[in-house]
Amino acid sequence: MNTGGAERSTLRLLRGLADRGCEVHLVLSVRGGRLEPEIDPRVVVHHLRDMVGVFPARIGGIGDAGRFVIAAVKWSWGHVQEEWRSRRFANMRMDAAIAGLAGMSPRFICRAVAARKRFVFIRNDPAVDTRGRWAARIRDFHTRIDGYICVSAFVEDAMASAFPAIRKKLVTIYNLLAPEQMRQGLNAGIHPFGDAPGVIRLLSVCRLEESQKALLRMVEVHRRLLDAGLPHEWHVLGDGPDRGMLEQAIEAQGVAETFKLHGSITNPFPYYKHADICAVLSRFEGLCGVVNEARVLERPVIATRFAGVVEQIDDGVNGLIVEQDVDAICAGLASLLRDAGLRERLGAGRLSAGIAGR
Repeated sequence: MNTGGAERSTLRLLRGLADRGCEVHLVLSVRGGRLEPEIDPRVVVHHLRDMVGVFPARIGGIGDAGRFVIAAVKWSWGHVQEEWRSRRFANMRMDAAIAGLAGMSPRFICRAVAARKRFVFIRNDPAVDTRGRWAARIRDFHTRIDGYICVSAFVEDAMASAFPAIRKKLVTIYNLLAPEQMRQGLNAGIHPFGDAPGVIRLLSVCRLEESQKALLRMVEVHRRLLDAGLPHEWHVLGDGPDRGMLEQAIEAQGVAETFKLHGSITNPFPYYKHADICAVLSRFEGLCGVVNEARVLERPVIATRFAGVVEQIDDGVNGLIVEQDVDAICAGLASLLRDAGLRERLGAGRLSAGIAGR
C-alpha cells in the first residue's frame, strides 16, 4: 500500500465502508507500504507475503549474482507464504470481494475468496494497456465478475467500446472524496517551500512513470517557459520507477534550481496551499484525484485532455484543459503565469456537482 492516487482512493473507500457498519478486510500482497499506517483501524489487514524479491536489472558480476540468488529465495519463500495464507479465505464467507487497486488481477478474488458478489475497479483509460493484460484478464475471469466499477463515464464508454462482452456489467462510480480531511491537512507542518516572495510556484503530484505521466515533457515545458521570460518554480511530489530518468532530464536541461523533486509525501496538502498553480499533464488517467484535490482546495488547475477530465473541469470556468501537445501546454501555462486574475478566478471555480457530492 504505497503512496498513489488509487491507493488513497482505496483508503477513503475502506473508511467509508467502515463508517457504514461494514466488516472490512483488506488483503495486501506484501507488508510495509508507505500508506499502511493510514489504514483505518477498523479494517482487518491481511498480508499474503512478508517480503518480496527485487531482482537486479542485469547480472554484471559476483555481487549482482548474489543479489539475484537472494531475490530468488525471497520470491520463492513469499510464493509459499501466499499459497498457504490464501487458503484461509475459502472459509470466510464474504458478501462482496473487490479487486480495488490499479493493475490488480481478479484471480485472487475469483479463486481464493468465497464471496456472493465480485467486483473489479477500472481506474484508468483502457488505452494504457498496451500489452493486452486487461483483455486476458477479462477473457479469463469475466464470467465470475458481477460488475466492473469505472471511475469515470469516459472510462466506462471506453471499456464498453474495447470490451463489448462486458458492457452490461459496467457502471460508473466516482471516487469518494474527503474534503474536510484535505482541508485539515492544509495547515499541518511548516511552509513546505520556504520564503521566496514573488516566486510563482507550480505543483505536480504524480507517480514518476514516464509512459503515463509524461515526465520528460514537463521538464521541456518548464525550460521553454523559462526561456520565454516567464520565471517560476516547478515542484513535483511523488516517486516511481522513472525518477532517475527524470533527474537526468533535469540536469540536461539545466533546471535543477527551479525544477524540484520532493519524493513521496504523506501529507501533500500544505504544498497545495502554497502553490500558485496545479499542473496535471498526464497522458493517461481514469479520474484524476489530483484534479479533485486541487478543486476542493481552491487551487487553479491546468490539465491535459485525458480520460475523465471533462467530468471534473469546465474549461475556462474552474480550470484549463489543454491538448496533449507541448505548444498547447506552454500556451496554457503562460496565460496562468502572466495573469494573476485568471489564477484567482479559476481557483474560485467549484468542483462539478456530480463529483462534489461524493
